[in-house]
Amino acid sequence: MEKGLLGLILLKPDRLTLRIIDLDHNRVVNEARSGSLHVGQNQIANYAENISAITNNLLGFKRLLEEYQVANYRLYGALTDMDLVTGKYVANQIFVRTGFKIEWLNKDQTLAQILAAVHNVANQQLEDSQLTGYVLNIGLSTSNLAYFKNGSYATSWEIDMGKARLSQLVDNLRQTAATPSDIILDYISSKLEYLVPELKSSTETTMLIQGADTLAERYIKEDHAVDKIPHKEFHKRYRHLLNASDQYIIRHYDVDEQSVNWVLPTYLIVRQVMRLLNVKKIYITNASILDGLEVTHNDPQFLVNMVKTAADNLALRYGADSNHKRFVTKVAMQLYDALEPIHRLDSHYRLLLEIACKVDDIGNFINPQGHYRHSAYILEANPLVGLSSQDNEIIAEVSRYHSSEAPEVDQPHYMHLDSAIQLPVSQLAAILRVADSLDDSRQQKILRVHLELVGEDLQIQVKTTDDLVLEQWAFERKNQLFTEVYGLHPKLVIVGRN
Repeated sequence: MEKGLLGLILLKPDRLTLRIIDLDHNRVVNEARSGSLHVGQNQIANYAENISAITNNLLGFKRLLEEYQVANYRLYGALTDMDLVTGKYVANQIFVRTGFKIEWLNKDQTLAQILAAVHNVANQQLEDSQLTGYVLNIGLSTSNLAYFKNGSYATSWEIDMGKARLSQLVDNLRQTAATPSDIILDYISSKLEYLVPELKSSTETTMLIQGADTLAERYIKEDHAVDKIPHKEFHKRYRHLLNASDQYIIRHYDVDEQSVNWVLPTYLIVRQVMRLLNVKKIYITNASILDGLEVTHNDPQFLVNMVKTAADNLALRYGADSNHKRFVTKVAMQLYDALEPIHRLDSHYRLLLEIACKVDDIGNFINPQGHYRHSAYILEANPLVGLSSQDNEIIAEVSRYHSSEAPEVDQPHYMHLDSAIQLPVSQLAAILRVADSLDDSRQQKILRVHLELVGEDLQIQVKTTDDLVLEQWAFERKNQLFTEVYGLHPKLVIVGRN
């Protein structure tokens, strides 16, 4: 475990924050925040136009890190609605001007960090530490609703609205509508409508709210990270805000001239989600992305479990064969571990292979013919929470190549992959192809698998319950990639039959 001081810097569209953490004593030594950054109209993440303010603040943070003699520090940035290409331009400007290398977090990664933080404070401070209920994360551009069951992450949904986006809509409607809040409420309801069939079947009525700073400042007590909001008081404040002026909100809610516009949209979102879920207990938390980064830096297991749950949910939604999935995963992990001295990939790639084993067959939902291509398409359209864009791309491409197609030089998708991940995609796909072939009949005829390296042959010794004619045919058809990638010849050897 790391010791000493750790510096975490987070760039969000509206602010930069530095936190210095004493890892030995698990406490925050110092926290510094920038002034408000201007949020864009068309694109919330207005980093390119704010680059001077961003770099000046980072240089100030660098001096603070030097003052505390912090050698171990990391800079993260929330992509929000910014594309990766623009992110690379901004990252290069930051590096040239400050020497900081930024790691961009996509919206699925930021959600995962927020949920890790909320899960941590719920375990520590809620009367029922095994949270069963919803977490509403209100963002600037989009929001999310997540569900926890007995303290574990179960599922989440993205909601196409955020407080900054809604404030822009409010501004536009004020020019044409007498009561824009009524129209906003209808707009919010339209964004939540697709969730109604899933949510109405649930009887859970506890909700934690994250991302509502005005509520957090109002209700969270000193030394707390989560506290209860009284229903009556919330609705009283909500009704009052419907007709409150900006000047009144600035005076009474400790907000600046930019975030004053986000107060009413925040209350509108909370109110509509409360009605939809028929919430009985409502809590507010000030847990943040930085808190999540601190938690997952010390213990990444929550993120790992979340990613696996998200993959299982996707597999279930598209009707993947659960028995086949378990078999392939088990064998693929055996192969990965046995080949570690050869492929020299780390534990993170092991996780990506495990996830690919869970979802590689979801394309059968569209059409068994060419299902591997359909799997890749579904995965591209449904990135998994907690994973980077590159990680999601690797899983989609490994799934694409787990069956008939191979990652060859003239294969269009393979050609367009970043050169840094081309080999890992081939290495993982080669393992998955072999593991998948051993259950080609989907009947789990193989009881046990033992691996043994004999010269240049990788003997896969199996004990079986039935003949393996189909599996042997599939094995021979799919193992050519394995030989090309690893320089080993897989041999299927039947050592016993029950």
